[in-house]
Amino acid sequence: MFSAGPTPCLVLDADFCICEVNDTYLAMTRRRREDLLGINLFDAFPGNPDDPEAKGQRDLRASLQRVLRTGRADTMPTLRYDLAQPTADGMVFEERWWRPNNTPVLGADGRVVLIKNCVEDVTATQRARRERERSERRLRSLVEHAMDAILVIGLEREVTYASPATSRFIGRRIAELDDFRWDTFIHPEDLPAALELLDAVEAVARGETVSGQLRVVRADGSVRFTEVRATNHRADEAINGVVLNVRDVTEQRQVERLLQQQALEDVLTATPNRRWFVEAAKSATARSARTGHPVGVVLVDVDHFKQINDTMGHPAGDRLLIELVRRMASALRPSDTVARLGGDEFAILSEDLRSEQDAWQIAHRIAAAATGSYELGPGLEARVTLSIGVSTDEGGADADTLIAHADAALYKAKRAGRNRIEVFDPELRRALVDRTRTEQELRRALDGDELVLHWQPIVRTSDGVFAGAEALLRWQHPDRGLLVPAAFLPVAEEAGLMHRVGAWAIERALEQAVAWQRLEHPPRVFVNLAAEQLRDPLLPDAVSRLAGVHGVRPDGVCFEVSERVLAVDVAAIRAQLLVLRDRGFGLALDDFGAGNTALTWLQQLPLDVLKLDRSFAATATDPTAHAIISAVVQLAPTLGMTSIAEGVETAEQLATLRGLGCDFAQGYTIAEPQAEPAVTPRFQRPLSAL
Repeated sequence: MFSAGPTPCLVLDADFCICEVNDTYLAMTRRRREDLLGINLFDAFPGNPDDPEAKGQRDLRASLQRVLRTGRADTMPTLRYDLAQPTADGMVFEERWWRPNNTPVLGADGRVVLIKNCVEDVTATQRARRERERSERRLRSLVEHAMDAILVIGLEREVTYASPATSRFIGRRIAELDDFRWDTFIHPEDLPAALELLDAVEAVARGETVSGQLRVVRADGSVRFTEVRATNHRADEAINGVVLNVRDVTEQRQVERLLQQQALEDVLTATPNRRWFVEAAKSATARSARTGHPVGVVLVDVDHFKQINDTMGHPAGDRLLIELVRRMASALRPSDTVARLGGDEFAILSEDLRSEQDAWQIAHRIAAAATGSYELGPGLEARVTLSIGVSTDEGGADADTLIAHADAALYKAKRAGRNRIEVFDPELRRALVDRTRTEQELRRALDGDELVLHWQPIVRTSDGVFAGAEALLRWQHPDRGLLVPAAFLPVAEEAGLMHRVGAWAIERALEQAVAWQRLEHPPRVFVNLAAEQLRDPLLPDAVSRLAGVHGVRPDGVCFEVSERVLAVDVAAIRAQLLVLRDRGFGLALDDFGAGNTALTWLQQLPLDVLKLDRSFAATATDPTAHAIISAVVQLAPTLGMTSIAEGVETAEQLATLRGLGCDFAQGYTIAEPQAEPAVTPRFQRPLSAL
């Protein structure tokens, strides 16, 4: 009966030697009966050698002695014991927990103790309790050392716990406060938000979290920004409240505000930037739509600002812009705002105007205040003028349209000679629409291969032989027919498309040149270069590569540079032309005499062709013009150049130019620009001089 009982039991004598043990106990301890009977309990189950104080054995021995002394088991505590398990490598100790739960029976001689139903194994329960205690200690340590302040708000919204970090937040030790309430240090303006936060978290389910941002006023009066996460633990018996995790995000907020400020402010002039201005204009036009009061945009551009930067240096240019802002601001109303859109372009936003005339007057005040001399450093002085565009609206246009209208007016002011004010009007609106449509269609034309080259032959005056041809760009528009360059190249320049247009024209001209070079007497091909192309340092390499791809002989191609282009930056253009000349290409100065020609250019530039402007041919029969043409024609060969007269419209002009010794001529009296099939048959005689 004893050995088959369901509860682990053993019998000890007064010396704690094992007299009997049941099968259940043997199974629990994984021992054999013959190994235990007659052996002292503490020899059969030695203590853990890693427990130098043998606390487990002492507790068990003391408990058994109390049982022998009192005869009662209720004084025996739950016991920790390191159970020894024999293995091939020696003893392995396993921590176990037993709980005595019955009164032992003493033998008649008082030497035998029957421990029955008293060794219930509660190891799992004890291990769970100890793990819970360790977790609680670990959590308490984390909370006590956390940088975030942690508070528990009780059911009556009183503070039932505040972590040490709370003192760092408020700048006072909590123990020093007579009455610490959860809202003691919340900024007065944020108290409603704090109450809403608590109301919200109390309304959510258990364990759910609500977040918010609150300002905290420290004891020294400084304000800190915090991020608060409130979690509902009101139904948790261990907490009975709302847990607030409060994190200081002041530095983060300061960085965010600084980044926001930098995103909306121009660093140099400390004025709002383009992004701010566009948003402000959107708000202003929306208000104008409600009130009916006009809103105005004034765009200001410094005339020839690049020249100031190039000649005096960028620091001088920066000082000019800073002083310009100061002068413009002095001319504005308190409600007006000046912003820097980029470079030397500024914008003024004016609201609540009485009429469109007010915007015009503001522009005039700006021009009067900001036009004049600027001291930009020791010995540096600049005379500044402004181009200004004005647009106004009474609630019918959006911000983008209003700004675009002012930009169109500014464009007109610059095209009209600068140093002036232009106001957007319906005619400008139509021009703006046409320009925008042309730009869109031109982009489509480049993708759809709608551009074409026409060729105007060049004739040798001495014998009438067709010796060359100039490539002239045309646009075969699907709706408007064949367009000349004046109809679309200005738009291409403004839209930044000249690189694409110029590259297309060069490649098509080289393709035609190689086809003509297969003729018995091939003509020389003339191709115009735009200013944007000449500013590209990769131009010579790109042209040489294309010539190699198509198999063109470079000496059969002559690139034309307009005299008007040279006035921009002759030194940089000269460097480009020298490289092209070294690669074997011919070079021509186009429109010679059309502007302020510097004869020194003829010495500095590696030219081999001088193309006289059409104005010479038009006045060829005039005695004064006759003398000038003769001088130029005689000058060309002394510089190693041949001469070509452009714009020859009559047989009389051609005869006069031939008599003056001009080498070649082109114009409508000779042949108008034509497509390649009509031009090719003209090249029938040898080429010797061009």
